[in-house]
Amino acid sequence: MRLRLRRVYKRIRRRTSALGQEFQIIPLMLLALLFLSLSLSGYRLLVQGGALDHSLARSLLDLGMPAVSGAEPDRESWNLHLFLYWLTGFDLRDPLRMVEDSLPFSPRAVAQMRIWEDRPFVFIQELTFAPDPVRTPDWGVAPGERGEAAPSGPKILIYHTHTSEMYLGRASEGGQAAATHYMFRSQADPTITGVMAVGRHLSNALNSLGFQTIHETRIHTLPSINNSYSNSERTVREILSKHKDIALVIDLHRDAGVPNPTVRINGRDVARIAIVVGTAQNIPLPHPNYQENLELAYRIKNACDALYPGLMRPVQVHKEARYNQHLHPASLIFEVGSVENTLEEALLAAEVLANVLVRVL
Repeated sequence: MRLRLRRVYKRIRRRTSALGQEFQIIPLMLLALLFLSLSLSGYRLLVQGGALDHSLARSLLDLGMPAVSGAEPDRESWNLHLFLYWLTGFDLRDPLRMVEDSLPFSPRAVAQMRIWEDRPFVFIQELTFAPDPVRTPDWGVAPGERGEAAPSGPKILIYHTHTSEMYLGRASEGGQAAATHYMFRSQADPTITGVMAVGRHLSNALNSLGFQTIHETRIHTLPSINNSYSNSERTVREILSKHKDIALVIDLHRDAGVPNPTVRINGRDVARIAIVVGTAQNIPLPHPNYQENLELAYRIKNACDALYPGLMRPVQVHKEARYNQHLHPASLIFEVGSVENTLEEALLAAEVLANVLVRVL
């Protein structure tokens, strides 16, 4: 009996010993799964843009003051991928761009060689002192090199936070929302969007009226339109540090959903314009210049109403945003037309806007 019990006991020990070895593998498998999960999460955070709020103070502020959390427009959720893009200018989701930028002739230079279609002016000749208003400027030749006087008036910076904005005309009412923004592939993309073309035309019109202009066409909607205002802030800071004499900063956009997007001027349909001012009164961000910006906006609006009644919509004041207007005491957003306008209507609006600005500045 005892011998039989010993044999049974030995069998049980052998079986439990084998099971123990199998159970030892389970923790290793769990650790392997955990490592794989962390690796995939890290990849998503790095490349796919998983949100990671970079500031504990901002998180606490958002929790304690919900009204503030979405105050600044296009405020991005910071993550490692966006941080690396901000630090290096490389989008890890676009490996082709990284390869291109390693070539001796960088495609970034190609973006500065956009083939612009400089168009003759229609309304600029209304100013009797406008020099040669209908002549198309020579490509690549500075005004002073053509034997004419270079612009010597105030210097104006024109840039585009939402570089991707397009004009679709009345077709936009048919559900073509996906085409309202051009999807840039990289900073080397030489495409000219609607707002870029309007900014160029405004720059040319102001030059013809004696103003100096800087038209900045850097793409700010990469890697996402949510990063636009952060990107354009860096651009504006860089330009202002090099040009201390800039008198006006224009962030040129186009609007959307405007009920009556055109006004009739001299027998032509012209896109309507709106000025947007961010005062930041309802958010905890400093903006000491908003009163100066607001006063300038109303001066331009009053001058426009006197010259072109109905062209300019009411000034839009947003207390929950700054729109980078804290960087300069004369910084404004101009919504030149709407997505429902044609490009031609917006180009005409740029000309009449130049006529207004020359009387205000």
